[in-house]
Amino acid sequence: MGAEAILEKIRKNAEEEAAALAKQGEEKAEAAAGKIRADAEAEAAAILGNARQRAEELEKRERLMAGLQIRKNTLAARRAVMDEAFSLAGEQLADLPKERWEALITRLLLEAAETGAEIMEVPAADREKYEWTPEGNLPIIGEKSFFKRLNAALKESGREGKLTLADAPANVTGGFRLMGPVYDVDASFDALLSQAREDWEQEIYRILYPKDE
Repeated sequence: MGAEAILEKIRKNAEEEAAALAKQGEEKAEAAAGKIRADAEAEAAAILGNARQRAEELEKRERLMAGLQIRKNTLAARRAVMDEAFSLAGEQLADLPKERWEALITRLLLEAAETGAEIMEVPAADREKYEWTPEGNLPIIGEKSFFKRLNAALKESGREGKLTLADAPANVTGGFRLMGPVYDVDASFDALLSQAREDWEQEIYRILYPKDE
């Protein structure tokens, strides 16, 4: 083979190798570009998915907060109704007719007294109800006064019937306080309503809001 033929073959082989390398480079470049696109699409999908999830979480949280606020407002409204109901009950206790008031005080005293010789504190506004006779002729504890009848009721129940009325008034709006040798009893209307509220609150809710059952 002559020198020219050898050079031609080398040139041809070089061209073929260059073409092959170029093709291989194009394929690698295309593959790299495809991978980049795939990676970009995957990243975009991940970002979109995270954004969607975040949006759903925010929406869920907003619904939850809105629900909690509604529930809070509802509970506040119900609490206001309860407050009004017990405030009205306190007013009704304070305005009881004489016979019903005396019957209530008598029942409370018989339940609270231990020996029948306790000291009874009453509100200043109620003192005359205990001391005055039915005729209202003298501001003293007469034989027909309500206080005397309370002691008679204590004696009939088997207790001493030696209850005394404290000089100092009780700092309550209604009812009384009883001081005994062993324990004291707060039978004020405020204390009774407070205890009743604790005991009956759920039942009153069921009465006021039966649709929640």
